[in-house]
Amino acid sequence: MRVWAVSDVHTDYAENLAWCEKMSGETESDCIILAGDVSDNLDLFRATLICFTRKYKYVFFVPGNHDLWTRREERGKHTSLEKLGLLRQMCTELGVYTIPKCIEGVWIVPLYSWYHASFDTEPDVPGALPVQKMMVDFKACSWPEHLDATGTSLAAHFDDMNQEPVADVISALAVQAGGTDDRPPVITFSHFLPHQALLPEKRMLYQPNLAKAVGSQLLAKRIQQLKPVAHIFGHTHFNWDCTVDGTRYIQRPLAYPKERRKHGSGEAWQPALVYDTTSGMSPQRDAYWSSYYDCHSRTANNVTPAPWVSLHK
Repeated sequence: MRVWAVSDVHTDYAENLAWCEKMSGETESDCIILAGDVSDNLDLFRATLICFTRKYKYVFFVPGNHDLWTRREERGKHTSLEKLGLLRQMCTELGVYTIPKCIEGVWIVPLYSWYHASFDTEPDVPGALPVQKMMVDFKACSWPEHLDATGTSLAAHFDDMNQEPVADVISALAVQAGGTDDRPPVITFSHFLPHQALLPEKRMLYQPNLAKAVGSQLLAKRIQQLKPVAHIFGHTHFNWDCTVDGTRYIQRPLAYPKERRKHGSGEAWQPALVYDTTSGMSPQRDAYWSSYYDCHSRTANNVTPAPWVSLHK
């Protein structure tokens, strides 16, 4: 069995839905990880999952921010948390996993998360657009009154969803290891980022304050608990493949059609191969930004916008 990963399929775009419907490759015995941002439309969400369940034996999903938007006809019918319940119910009906499961000797562990601004610990770029004006989430999501989208309560609420499942996985791993260091491989995944180093420096970004809406330090602690061989993430639409403290971090976004065209990716675009039960971890891929940081130090204290950012303005 092989384990593949993709994020941000955004099938609200007809081109992206067409890609899902025409997926190629011999993957009927394999596993695919969907690291969030499928669609905010429930009908498109279901249709997309069906595409993947027809092509892969095992499908795992964790929600992204777009999946929890409550817009148009949904506004007032349910909150974003209630919509999460609807998505999980739909996944169960379609045979898509939203909880940890050991399949063919490999643990696949979804980690629920939401971002918080304090995740960003690097100096700000002067004059950058405030995060609340930049992210549609602050208008498109609807939360119960006790959860504050501008603070840490949302991130903590989502992280609490991991408490019992992660404890169960750790207990199961201990039993499987039988007192030795020989335990099954673990692959975790989330939509959001666990480390700011998985995002380019702010001066490189068209919207520098994106750093305040991408990740959770609580998520990083869950990964530390589980010690996976790989962690899959999404959200930022940057291809990424690097190793930090013994864990491989991979992002492979389908992203928006205009982004794929910009990077020269056409219909031949494929999810990332992460793991093979016969040969182990796949070789590290060349990925633009992570490959850049393989050769260059991170200089977060430099807040002078990069030339292309200045031109964009």
